[in-house]
Amino acid sequence: MAPSKVMLLACGSFNPPTNMHLRMFEIARDHFRKFDYYQVIGGVMSPVHDSYGKKGLVCSNHRCAMLKLALQSSGWIHISDWECQQESWTSTRQVLEHHQDIINTMLNANNEISNTSPNKRQRNDDYSWVPDEIRYSSGGIGSVKVKLLCGADLLESFAVPGLWKEEDIEAIVNKFGLVVVTRDGSNPYKFIYESDILYKCQNNISIVTEWIANEVSSTKVRRAIQRSESVRYLIQDSVIEFIEQHGLYKSEKDGNNKYDMKNLSFLTPSPTDTVMDSPSPLYPSGQNNNISNQSNAQKGVMRVNGEVKSRGSSVVILTGYPGAAVKVYSKGNEGINEKRISENSVTEALRSACPL
Repeated sequence: MAPSKVMLLACGSFNPPTNMHLRMFEIARDHFRKFDYYQVIGGVMSPVHDSYGKKGLVCSNHRCAMLKLALQSSGWIHISDWECQQESWTSTRQVLEHHQDIINTMLNANNEISNTSPNKRQRNDDYSWVPDEIRYSSGGIGSVKVKLLCGADLLESFAVPGLWKEEDIEAIVNKFGLVVVTRDGSNPYKFIYESDILYKCQNNISIVTEWIANEVSSTKVRRAIQRSESVRYLIQDSVIEFIEQHGLYKSEKDGNNKYDMKNLSFLTPSPTDTVMDSPSPLYPSGQNNNISNQSNAQKGVMRVNGEVKSRGSSVVILTGYPGAAVKVYSKGNEGINEKRISENSVTEALRSACPL
């Protein structure tokens, strides 16, 4: 029996793309080469939209440019900027569905893709991520399934209350499938066993063991750059040159996303460090949370997700981010106070005002 053909798709910030991001694809393809039931015919990296709301996230134009440079060394992994071209953040499930639909349309219509999105003009490079085996197929290739490639961090984020919709988790795992690359100290088998949804769909989850531990992450790379330390051999040389040319990550206070605790003019979530992630942000980073410009907003209001609501005699702003504690900012006579509270201790009033 011929092996099923699959495309590996990774969603993430890639801020910047590291060698580990690329290595995950190689590890996964090697894993499937040892078996006969799957044949990897291509890889896709989908950078998250600018509105994802992650502190220190540089613009998608820079991240896409860095990814294209990093992928020059690969002949089978490509970038898809469809997610970045949307009007706002797109869920991981939607990203998978879009790329699967493109592949299905190409295969079913003998590469006639002009009717894929009749309401939107397609750019010439919208489908550059599609492998030649699909693009120039004469119809004998059969079906190709898109699978989500991720790290164990993303798998474990499924357990964070309210972060993922249960129906999205089930669709991602059951309809598409997960390819999970392990990390040091993680036990994905135990995690799957303890999750009713994942346990039910466990036959569609492939666990890929990384025997050569590699703790390289975008967060650590950014920190090293901010401290003027070398990041060579952690990311591609061409990416390093791009970062230097555009002055990226040099200093947090110079970044595009920063805290203005004086005016609360731009509050963004703190970063998490998952290898591959694209769950729902609490609110888009592009929203303006400048309460000082709101009428009657100096006292007795709470501004969450663009809405101003009453909350006693002080201003309260609640922020959060995928897989982390909730952060509450309050403004009173004593100035700005910051308090971190766990997810379980958030009151129902705050939950309803700012649902995860």
